[in-house]
Amino acid sequence: MLKKIYSVLFALTLIAITLTTSVYAWFATSKTALLDGIELGVGEDDDLWLSLDGINYHKSITNEMLVEYVGTQRKLASITSQNGKDFFLGPVLLETRAIPKVDYLSFDVYFKVVTNNPNVDAHHKYVYLADRTKPSYELASNAPGTFVASKGKNWINPLGFDDGDIYVTPGENRLYYAHNAVRIASYNESENLSFIYDVSENEARGFGKPFGAIDFYYRMLGVRMEPPEAPQNMIYKLTEFSKLQNDIAIDKTSLVSEVSLVNEVEGIYEYRGRTKISIWLEGWDADCYDAILDDPMWIQLRFKAARFDDSL
Repeated sequence: MLKKIYSVLFALTLIAITLTTSVYAWFATSKTALLDGIELGVGEDDDLWLSLDGINYHKSITNEMLVEYVGTQRKLASITSQNGKDFFLGPVLLETRAIPKVDYLSFDVYFKVVTNNPNVDAHHKYVYLADRTKPSYELASNAPGTFVASKGKNWINPLGFDDGDIYVTPGENRLYYAHNAVRIASYNESENLSFIYDVSENEARGFGKPFGAIDFYYRMLGVRMEPPEAPQNMIYKLTEFSKLQNDIAIDKTSLVSEVSLVNEVEGIYEYRGRTKISIWLEGWDADCYDAILDDPMWIQLRFKAARFDDSL
């Protein structure tokens, strides 16, 4: 009798281990999206210049120029970060660090502001990620502003799940976009500045929501995954500027650097700063479905140097 009980317990244990391993393997497999291109730029009349090495500065940094710094692995994996500095394979391999240039993009951006304005108080000493736009994927390569655009992938879901605003019935053919799950982080350790920008700007479908992808995987696997606390430095919009004077910021939401004066010769002032930019698919996002596998994306970041006035 005892042998039968032990045999049953052993069998149940094996089943439990198998199920756990299957679930673990499912979540351990990174979901990735293809990256067609990424570019950085500033406005034509901006005093700001950009660099990837702190030596050679440009008004725009092309996709080809970035290859040396971000690598040729043009995919973003579904990983996770609580602070925009430390990255882990997500959503469950929280002890295994994600690898830059393999699982996500990460590179330093150097800033230089040069001006001959004799009024020092009017100098543009603050650099922001700015100018959010939402072009279609087809128009993205020639569009201005900061954006992530993806083509979209059709997906017929095998079972029903709660998608937040609606219940998706089994067998529906819907279009899903990788850009809804993308995060952009700026981490400036020297100036103690950081933020994680949810590019979708949809807080209702942000980090760790119990519907969407998390509910789908729960119904698929039968195991409820408990997300960690949402990052404290998450933002859902970029800095706004005065409608009367576009070179005056009215908040510091997406401030990446407060540049410092390094040189002044014959009335020419030069300021410099830097930050680290990281871009990834957030594994705990409500829209991080397997459906976004191989959804091609185009990314563009627009930086802006400006003044800051907290009285506005």
